Amino acid sequence: MRNPSRARLAVTVAFMAHGLVFSSWLPHIPSIKRDLGLSDGQLGLLLLGPPAGAMIAMSLTGAACARWGSARVTRVTLVAYALGTCALGAGAAAGSPWWLAIALLWAGALVGAYDVAMNAQAATVERALGRPVMGSFHASWSLAAAGGAAIGGWVVQRDGGGPGHLLGVQLLVLGAVALLATVPLFWSLLDDEAPETDAPKQKWRFERGLILLSIVAFAGLLAEGACADWSAVFLSQERAASPFVASLGYTMFSVAMLTGRLAGDRLVSRFGRARSIGFAALTGGGGMAAGLVVSGLAGPDSLGRTAFVAGLVILGLGIAVIVPVAFSAAADGPGIAAVSTGGYTGWLLGPAIIGGLGQWLGLSAAIWTVPALAVMAGAVAPLGVRALRASSERRIVPTSQ
Repeated sequence: MRNPSRARLAVTVAFMAHGLVFSSWLPHIPSIKRDLGLSDGQLGLLLLGPPAGAMIAMSLTGAACARWGSARVTRVTLVAYALGTCALGAGAAAGSPWWLAIALLWAGALVGAYDVAMNAQAATVERALGRPVMGSFHASWSLAAAGGAAIGGWVVQRDGGGPGHLLGVQLLVLGAVALLATVPLFWSLLDDEAPETDAPKQKWRFERGLILLSIVAFAGLLAEGACADWSAVFLSQERAASPFVASLGYTMFSVAMLTGRLAGDRLVSRFGRARSIGFAALTGGGGMAAGLVVSGLAGPDSLGRTAFVAGLVILGLGIAVIVPVAFSAAADGPGIAAVSTGGYTGWLLGPAIIGGLGQWLGLSAAIWTVPALAVMAGAVAPLGVRALRASSERRIVPTSQ
C-alpha cells in the first residue's frame, strides 16, 4: 500500500485545484449579469447550467469509482476539469446567454465528476489514516476558493467589469497551474480497499440514511451555492458595494468555511458526527439570520455591508462541516454519488429559487432562504448520520456463528 500521508497531500492539492479554478469566475457574475442585461430570474435560470451538468455526471462517476477505483477516476477527472473549465472563458467572451449556458453546463459536468472522484478518494485516505481528516480536505478547498475569489474580484475591479477574453485567459492560467501542481502527486493516490466479503462491489446504494444525508447535502449545497452565486450580486445590487468589496463577501465566507473545516475534524473526533453537524449548522443559520436583520435595518451603507458579510462569516463557520461529514459518512464512491446527487440538486435549484424569489419578492427577501436551509440541515443531519451508522452495523456479518 502506498504512503497514506503522501496520499493525503495529493488529495489536499487536488481539492485546492478544484476550489481555485471554480471560485475564480464567481466575482464576474455581477458584470456578466449587467453586460447581458439579465434580470434576477434570468440569471437564476442561466446558473442552472453547472449543477445540471454536475448531476448528469455524478451518478456515472460513482459507478466508475466502484468499477475502476477512485484513484484512477480522480486522475482522469482532474485533467479534464483543469483543462475543460476554460470553456467558461470562451462562453463569457461570446457575449451570448446561450453560449454561456452551454459552457456552464459543460463546466458543471466536469465539476460534478471531479467532485465525486476526489471525495471518494478522500474517504479512502481517511480510512487508511484511521482518523477524521475529511474536514481538512474541504478546508483546503475553501482556502483555494477564497484565493480564487479574491483574484477574480481584483481582476474585475482593475478592468472595470472583466471582459470575457480576460476571464478566459485567467481560467486558462489557473487550469494550467492546477494541472502542473498536481501531476507529480498523481501516483500517490490510494487504491480502494477490497471488500470484506466475496460479494461484488455495489455500483448504486439506496438507504434511508443516505436519503436523509442527501436532504442535508441538498440544504447545505443550496446554501453554499447561493452564497457563491448571489452574495456578490446582493452586495452590489442591494448594498451599493464596489466590485472588489462585493467579491469580499464570498472571500470572507470561504475563509470562514476554511476555519470551520479545520476545526471540524476535532469537533467530530470529540463529539461525533451527529451532534457536531447539528450544532454547527444551527449556529450558522442563526448567525446569518442575525446578520440579515442588522443589514436590513442599516440599508446600503458600510454598516449594512459589514453586517451582511459578518452573517456570511458565521454561516460559513457553521455549515462548514455539513458536506465533509455527509461525504465521510457515505464512505464510498456509490454512497458519495448518492449524497452528492442530493446536494447538487440543491445547487441546481438554488439559482432558480433565489432568482425566482428575487424576481417576485426582491433579493433582500429571497436571501433569507439561505439561513432557513442551514437550520433545516442542522435538524435533519443527526437523523441521517445515525440511520446510516445503524445500517452499516446491520451489514456486518460475524465470521463465525
